[in-house]
Amino acid sequence: MAGLGIGGLGVAGALPALAPRAARAQRVPNRPAEVIEDPLVERFDLGLGDGPAWRIQLARPATPPPAAGYPVLTVLDGNALFPLAWRMREAAGAAGVALLAIGHPTEAQYDFDRRFLDLTPATPAEAFGPRRDNPPPTGGRGRFLAFIETALRPAVAARLPVDPGRQALFGHSLGGLFGLHVLFTRPELFRAYALSDPSIWWNGRSILEEQAAFLGGLRAAGGRVSRPLEVLVAVAGITRPGPFRAAGGDGPGGRETARALATIPGLRAAFRRVEGEGHGGMVPQAMADALALAAGRMPEGTALP
Repeated sequence: MAGLGIGGLGVAGALPALAPRAARAQRVPNRPAEVIEDPLVERFDLGLGDGPAWRIQLARPATPPPAAGYPVLTVLDGNALFPLAWRMREAAGAAGVALLAIGHPTEAQYDFDRRFLDLTPATPAEAFGPRRDNPPPTGGRGRFLAFIETALRPAVAARLPVDPGRQALFGHSLGGLFGLHVLFTRPELFRAYALSDPSIWWNGRSILEEQAAFLGGLRAAGGRVSRPLEVLVAVAGITRPGPFRAAGGDGPGGRETARALATIPGLRAAFRRVEGEGHGGMVPQAMADALALAAGRMPEGTALP
């Protein structure tokens, strides 16, 4: 199931491929979001200050919490990806993991403009190549990260017992790019990072500057992370560049980042290439891996990069 275009997603053709204006031009649908109705699932909206709210879906496990609280997997692009995580949780051996999905208050799978805003650094119009005359909004990742840390986590902790030492993050595409930003700038916020086809090419690969600063800071501080971390980077076996991605040109990608991370003592890095699948079709495998990682296991079939 091949995905389209620029930092897009796709499960059975359902995830976004293009910015809103480009999506209209290409007639890419934004399907209604599936709502899971279950006593274990809570759905609410939460904001940060005077800004717009985010749509939150929280699924507690059916089993009693461990003494330290439940491990939590935070899933970005929550309107679209929460149903997938919910259905895969038990089969992936993660029945004891709480699911925390972050989306937007819309009945569709995506609010395209807010998705681009939340997950990206400020990006000049020139970086969008053929789309430079009508680029999507960017540059809101700092506010989004502040929301997760200062508003969302306390709200979740008030609803169920959470193990603060077993927090995992899953992001695909631009969500994977955002996950790299969190890892490189606030690594202590999560113990495990599952990054699916991260859009490293975005904005002329500016994320690699953050990667270099992260690695340099670790070397200056003694060469190892302050507490154990696990990072799994997955990439699609089939690549079809879209208009924004093509503007980024060729260069280092997910495997190279995983290799760089594997050199850090105390950080366990793994890599998976999802053969035979494109950017969208790889999402179920990446989600299964994220659930296993959140449950405390490095998934089978992954390897050192």
